[in-house]
Amino acid sequence: MMVPILPFFNLLSNAFKFTPGKGEIKVELNIAENAESPLNVWLSIKVTDTGIGIPDDKKEKIFERFFQSSTSASVLNQGSGICLSITKEFVKMHNGTIEVESAEGKGTTFIINLPFIPIEGLVEASPVSEIMEPSPILDTEYLEPEEPISEGALQGMMEKPAILLVEDNEDFRFYLKDNLKTYYRIFEASNGKEGWQKALANHPMLIVSDVNMPVMDGIELSRKIKGDKRTSHIPVILLTALTAEEEQIKGLKTGANDYMSKPFNFEILNAKIRNLLILNRTLKDTYTKQIKVLTPEIEIESEDAKLLNKVLLYIEENINDSKLSVEDLSRHVGMSRSSLYNKILELTGESPVEYIRNAKLDKAAILLEKSDMNVAQVGYVVGFATPNYFAKSFKAKFSMLPSEFMNQKRKSGKVKS
Repeated sequence: MMVPILPFFNLLSNAFKFTPGKGEIKVELNIAENAESPLNVWLSIKVTDTGIGIPDDKKEKIFERFFQSSTSASVLNQGSGICLSITKEFVKMHNGTIEVESAEGKGTTFIINLPFIPIEGLVEASPVSEIMEPSPILDTEYLEPEEPISEGALQGMMEKPAILLVEDNEDFRFYLKDNLKTYYRIFEASNGKEGWQKALANHPMLIVSDVNMPVMDGIELSRKIKGDKRTSHIPVILLTALTAEEEQIKGLKTGANDYMSKPFNFEILNAKIRNLLILNRTLKDTYTKQIKVLTPEIEIESEDAKLLNKVLLYIEENINDSKLSVEDLSRHVGMSRSSLYNKILELTGESPVEYIRNAKLDKAAILLEKSDMNVAQVGYVVGFATPNYFAKSFKAKFSMLPSEFMNQKRKSGKVKS
């Protein structure tokens, strides 16, 4: 059997946090009999301190998520109120119980009871020294699968939207990750500076960030994300324990898409994340459908649409250049090749190379229908080096050869006239 480390660490952390200098903290381990256990043997862990204690009317609430008891000003850095909630959940996962005994001003004792399962083949329970020895962790994330992961399963894992969590409180960050990992691929950062670096490196589809953090807070992080064209498209949800309206306004003025005050219902957070991702996807589809090579006059307001319009105008101006490259395009818009790649992929679902080629082919389709040029001439005009490559690319996009497309469209035009 392995003692769950996180609950044990959380109780010790709590004891140190709320025990003043020259106080005492004691840890006891005992094997106890319990009629409710199938083996009648339990491991009991007691963490006792001589700290500030817990009022009687608060004992039933301390295991609730985000609960924080008011304490004297001398007790600083109380945390998020998630620590004891996570501790209780872990104990329950191991089929154990957790109790608290406390007297205000005198100290607190937390008691964890865990059913002890002896090593297979041994009749008697092992001594405490064996209980505390490390044993292999049965975690599927680190076990090699018995069979290779199929390509389809791997594709399914990669298709999960990527979310960046920026939170300095490890317990709360763990709580968020544990609840969100079923639906999303999770990246983590412990402060705003690290969050900014991971946003640039991993290009998440959405960022959830705490406001109050060291090094760089969530307000500054949101301002940087929304002020940089490489990341301005990424939705940001800010989380904070501060409930004042001016704090929310301050956060939203940075460009953050939403703001949630702790405590909050996790299902509401998940719904907000899902809605923002759907909105982003809808906007991407709209850009792909509506912004075409020959419609630069469309009135554009958002920064993302302005970027796409600038890209399309540059392609139009250099449409007959067979050597038009992503490097040329990235220099023109003032972005690195990798940043442009991720931005266009995020907005259109196409790589820059595919986007340039499809823009040329859209122009070619119009010329094949409306002009008097032959197929080879159209191919050269839109920047394809050889007729064969033009024909192959055109068929891949329109499911017919350019000659077939031209004959069909021009014949249809004559019939109408």
